[in-house]
Amino acid sequence: MMKRRWLLGIATGLMALALTACSSGGSSAPKSSKGPVTITFWHRMTGNYNKALESYIKIFNSSQKQYKVVATSQGSYDNLQKKYLASAKSRTLPTIGQVTDTIIPEYVHDGMLVNIDQQVKDQFSSAELKSIYPGIATNLKYHGSYYQIPFATGTRIMFYNKDILDKYHLSVPKTWSELEKIGQQLKGDGITGVAFNKSYDFEFETLAYDAGNRLITPKYQAKIDTPASIKAMTAITSMLQDKTAVTAGLDNYFNVPFVQGKIFAGFGSSATIQQIASTAPKDMHWGTAVMPSFEGKASSVLGNNGISVFKGASAAQVKGAVKFMKFLMSKKIQTQWAKASGYVPVVSTATKSSAYQAYLKANPPYQAAIKAYDDAFSSTPFIGYNTYRNNLLDAVDQTVSKKAAPKTVLTQLQKQAETILKDNR
Repeated sequence: MMKRRWLLGIATGLMALALTACSSGGSSAPKSSKGPVTITFWHRMTGNYNKALESYIKIFNSSQKQYKVVATSQGSYDNLQKKYLASAKSRTLPTIGQVTDTIIPEYVHDGMLVNIDQQVKDQFSSAELKSIYPGIATNLKYHGSYYQIPFATGTRIMFYNKDILDKYHLSVPKTWSELEKIGQQLKGDGITGVAFNKSYDFEFETLAYDAGNRLITPKYQAKIDTPASIKAMTAITSMLQDKTAVTAGLDNYFNVPFVQGKIFAGFGSSATIQQIASTAPKDMHWGTAVMPSFEGKASSVLGNNGISVFKGASAAQVKGAVKFMKFLMSKKIQTQWAKASGYVPVVSTATKSSAYQAYLKANPPYQAAIKAYDDAFSSTPFIGYNTYRNNLLDAVDQTVSKKAAPKTVLTQLQKQAETILKDNR
């Protein structure tokens, strides 16, 4: 049922490639003794995202003469990952590339990334590093060293239909219990209370965290089949079973039925704000809020993208790459990028800037996206994460397509996770 997948086999493929990809022959772009040092950059941004990113690269290139960044969009996360693997075989990896924080352990383990810890310490001030939001900063280091710098992050928030809210004299739900009650109230009139994406894995992870339980702890312990996790998944499956909630199914994302007026509320990344704004009917009124609390706590799981340096880069390229990363993380660029992309700034200095505060005032839906940072967290990265996440997607799918009990699927997922963690220590 679920087509969204983390790519499997990355670790196996990269281990076989490590010796060739990281040999003295290197990868990266050719370097000339004359002119600026070329830094090739692969990412997955398209459309307006790519247009904005290219404009920042142009500014960076024209601001100095030592380095020239040349970027190429690979179109999607999957294509980007596949291109990394293929290029590792041919030893033509880029100098730098967009990466998710959860893939870092795999890449480090297989010798794909450059440890940029010293360059980060040389080029960033302590104040600049402290301005990175804590929920993001948690995953920037692996084994005590920097392997990435943050670039694009989305907080998870709730979207709701204001027209339905007003018609039924409702209040924006602040707790999961209130959301359940609204679902029951609207059910009689044929309105679905909540729509999840094709999978509710992020919502499950969030509710489990709210209940005091991290599915995989920072110490690499699986805490999946605990009473707290079972309670969190049951809160979701109960709504699905009594038809007060649905998954997006073939639509993949909740915003499709949401803009059609069939749904009261849904959950998604802050980057979804732009999509809804561009697709919702002009006469539809909608808003955003932080995630409803569960068991007394309201949190938001982050979707983090950073930039890493690949092995094969020269010392000059590494230095220039980190300089470029610092440029992208600057208050000015992060403010512009957030306004252009719908992502939230990765540094508090940008969020607090007068320019972004004015933007928030003029664009209220983003206020919840920033508020979500207050209790935000990131999934724990580890070697084997992709396989684990696919197992989680399967577990969620079983509760939807086969009506499997949360305890049953979480017990199985616990065993699978323990095996993955044990095998990759």
